[in-house]
Amino acid sequence: MENSAVTDYLNYILVASVVAGLFSFYYLVSFFSRIKRKQLLKSTRKLIGLMFFSMTTGFFSLILIGTQGYQALTHETLAATVTVTPTAEKKFVIRIVYPDSFSETFELSGDEVMFEANIIKWKPWSNIFGLKTAFRLDRVRGRFQKIDDEKSVAPTLFKVNSVGKGNIAEWRESFQHLSLLLDVEHGSASYVSAKQSKVYELFVTTDGLLFRTK
Repeated sequence: MENSAVTDYLNYILVASVVAGLFSFYYLVSFFSRIKRKQLLKSTRKLIGLMFFSMTTGFFSLILIGTQGYQALTHETLAATVTVTPTAEKKFVIRIVYPDSFSETFELSGDEVMFEANIIKWKPWSNIFGLKTAFRLDRVRGRFQKIDDEKSVAPTLFKVNSVGKGNIAEWRESFQHLSLLLDVEHGSASYVSAKQSKVYELFVTTDGLLFRTK
């Protein structure tokens, strides 16, 4: 289900839940009003209506929470679009375009391009309430498939997207007030072949970095 379709679906469920909740409130007030007047037959009808709309409200609320939780647990954030262009044997150029349109270009050596990032993952139940996996891209490097090549060739390694971002320690500190919700903080890396000209999208999932061919 596409994002727009999911949003429309959730909006309908939300409206239905609110309407059912209003009816529940109406029947609740009416029920106590009939009890106060000692109208037992009418109060029984209001009680039935109250129970029905209360269960309906609960049903729609569970759908909302479940759908929101599923979306949060499967959420993916686009971190960058990466264009790979080979220039020679085991050499290539990458152009990185970030969602804010800022771009960087690097010359790397190797068979693959690898990105590394710092990841802050929240406890699963907190994702249900809208907290998404936080990340910060750290560096990009050229990676060789053979370990001997990795040892014999000087590594090509660059810091990425560092403009106006502060350092890693400052970034971590900004999340200290949410430490009770923190599940794990870790590093994540993902790499793809750089032997052909291709455009990739780099995503951050709840588990870490993920490349997809655009």
